[in-house]
Amino acid sequence: MDEIVLVLGVFAAIVAVFTAFGLIERHKYTRLIKGRIHREYGKFRDKPISAERAECITAYFRKHKNDLSIDDITASDLELDKIFTVMDLTYSSAGEELLYHALRTPLFDEEELKRRDEQIRYFDEHQKEREEMQYFFACMGKNGRYSLYDHLDFADTLGDDKTLGMHFIAPLLLVAAIALLFVNTGTGILAIIAAIVFNMAWYFRTKGKIQPYVVTLKYIMRDIYSGRKAVNMDIPCIKREQEDMKKALDELKDFTRGAGVVFKGDSSGGDPMEVIADYLNMILHTDLICFYRMFRQMLVHKEQIDSLHGSLGYIEMIIAVASYKRALGSVCTPVYDGKEAAKELYHPMIADPVKNSYELKGNMLLTGSNASGKSTFLKTMALNQLFGQCFYFACADEFHTDMHRIYTSMSLRDDLASAESYFMVEIKAMRRILEAAAAPGAKIACYVDEVLRGTNTVERIAASTVILKSMNSKKMFAAAATHDIELTELLKQYYENYHFEEEIKDGDVLFNYKLMQGKATSRNAIKLLSVMGYDPVLVKDAEDLAQKFMKEGAWT
Repeated sequence: MDEIVLVLGVFAAIVAVFTAFGLIERHKYTRLIKGRIHREYGKFRDKPISAERAECITAYFRKHKNDLSIDDITASDLELDKIFTVMDLTYSSAGEELLYHALRTPLFDEEELKRRDEQIRYFDEHQKEREEMQYFFACMGKNGRYSLYDHLDFADTLGDDKTLGMHFIAPLLLVAAIALLFVNTGTGILAIIAAIVFNMAWYFRTKGKIQPYVVTLKYIMRDIYSGRKAVNMDIPCIKREQEDMKKALDELKDFTRGAGVVFKGDSSGGDPMEVIADYLNMILHTDLICFYRMFRQMLVHKEQIDSLHGSLGYIEMIIAVASYKRALGSVCTPVYDGKEAAKELYHPMIADPVKNSYELKGNMLLTGSNASGKSTFLKTMALNQLFGQCFYFACADEFHTDMHRIYTSMSLRDDLASAESYFMVEIKAMRRILEAAAAPGAKIACYVDEVLRGTNTVERIAASTVILKSMNSKKMFAAAATHDIELTELLKQYYENYHFEEEIKDGDVLFNYKLMQGKATSRNAIKLLSVMGYDPVLVKDAEDLAQKFMKEGAWT
């Protein structure tokens, strides 16, 4: 008796030691995560994103985009992927997906923007609640190689596989084999061996097929656990999101049944109980049966899973934007009064940027020499328009505008896949803007860099004049940059002229990147040849030829 008590005491001591060790390690991990959360807030991030991760990040947007979303051309022109990486203070897949979605989904309701701004300000000012919420998101983590929506979209193909439901047969086969023992011992033993071999072979064949979905179910479980914690926090500004989560959680309350069996520990660690559990699952298919029930629940409750995932991600998106806004420092609240004006406007991705101001009565035509800053300024205008309608701030001292659908045509290139020339890509990009303006909806804001640069001078100027003139309507605001100084005269009654200029000093070209009213009066292409060391005779001949054309209006 004493020996038994001693053995039990030793066993209890070992369990206590391992439990204490586990608790200590968990505490260390928690402190590590919370320390990281505290340190990283209010700082820019710049994490490289692989093509594989990019597919996951864009999944929610691809699922929920609409006619008012930022299209792929505009997203590429404004380099929104780079903007995203700097803003991405998220710790969960839900958060990063909703941040990307928000960056490409402008709002057109100022009251909704004000509500979003109130949420951003709340989390910026309430460190305790913010960090507690961020810890929930860190516990959710990232979903690996595949997005939740990849599996939700293609789950029906696995759901239609009726063999999943047939795993209930596995324990029945074993029971039937055991029953044979009482009829014929030898036959019963052979039947038991056959049932075990058959069940194990069937198990391994199915296990590999469902493994990606097991990962997805596990992530849904983390959404559910985090959602349960988030709905109990007393944060007035997210009551709407909390109510949405409560509704989804009520519908998903049966989803968690059997989760402990499906997501049991890994027997590779050598835990005897886990090893035993593994073999029982292979023989009885217990975890596959529980998986199938959870999988069917996932198919039935896709809408609730989407709602829960979206609400959690939205809250983390708000926190990430609050962090980014604090890192920027100098921002303002946009004024939607129908004007187009700004004071000290800057691009958030440029270190020590030159700030510019403007006040327009109509559209803007921007001229200037090469590398003077025209393209960057157009991107600055467009990006701040987007920030205003997504997050209710602009990188400026003042920013006046209207609610716009935002389109650009800037950094285009030949489409080798469809064998389309640069010019064909360009005219299609311009056509999509004109078609959007002709359709019902909010006013268009378009930002165009070098209209139709892919064709000859005469046709480019003629076509550009007609296209830009057509953009002078009550349904559009247009800002265009051009090297064709002729357009400043042809369009002077429709567009206000602004320009950038440069200075050549001591054999170098100096740019101040300051926006100035009026049309450009200098050209630097030929001067740059000299600066870059071209033969002085060649440079002189080019200058003489250009001057002759300016006087006579014809090439000779």
